[in-house]
Amino acid sequence: MINSELRHVKTLEEFNSEIRRQQEEAHGEDYCQIHDAIVKYMKDCDSYMELGVHQGGTASAAMMTNPNFVQLVDISFEKYNKFLAPIAKKYCKDNSIHLVLKEVDSRTFPAIATVDMLVIDSVHNAKFMKQELDIHGSNVNKYIIAHDTMRLFNKVDEQLHNTLLEFAKKNRWEVCERGIANVGYTVLKKK
Repeated sequence: MINSELRHVKTLEEFNSEIRRQQEEAHGEDYCQIHDAIVKYMKDCDSYMELGVHQGGTASAAMMTNPNFVQLVDISFEKYNKFLAPIAKKYCKDNSIHLVLKEVDSRTFPAIATVDMLVIDSVHNAKFMKQELDIHGSNVNKYIIAHDTMRLFNKVDEQLHNTLLEFAKKNRWEVCERGIANVGYTVLKKK
């Protein structure tokens, strides 16, 4: 994924629009369809957590739905802090959103929170995702959404989608939507 140049943006809406434009310009049309899925399913949610924030493109999409609580988890917030941090802090304050940043490994106890929606876009490896699902899955009330579930590193690779399917079969979850354009995304819904 590219690192978008965003120093000129001033609002959360501008940030989201510009990061999406730059990412789709670099990675192809439909690369950011996950943003649309997040907005669609957040209509039914009051809380959101994201594992693997990078610059914060998907996080900004979730914030714009004005949930009560947003928790962002990443091993490093260096890229998030560069452009989004001050914009997100102001937006969340102005819209009474409780924003929590956890600079930790997503598979550790400090990363855990009970939320309506969990978005996974961290380490693109089936074993790593399985560990995240085992740790966080029971604390998610409604939806789990993952990015890059159709293609990885410019080739068809469904290991992340298959990991989500295995998790869903063993637990009380089902696939309710799957985007297969570009890198794809998968949405699980709790039964």
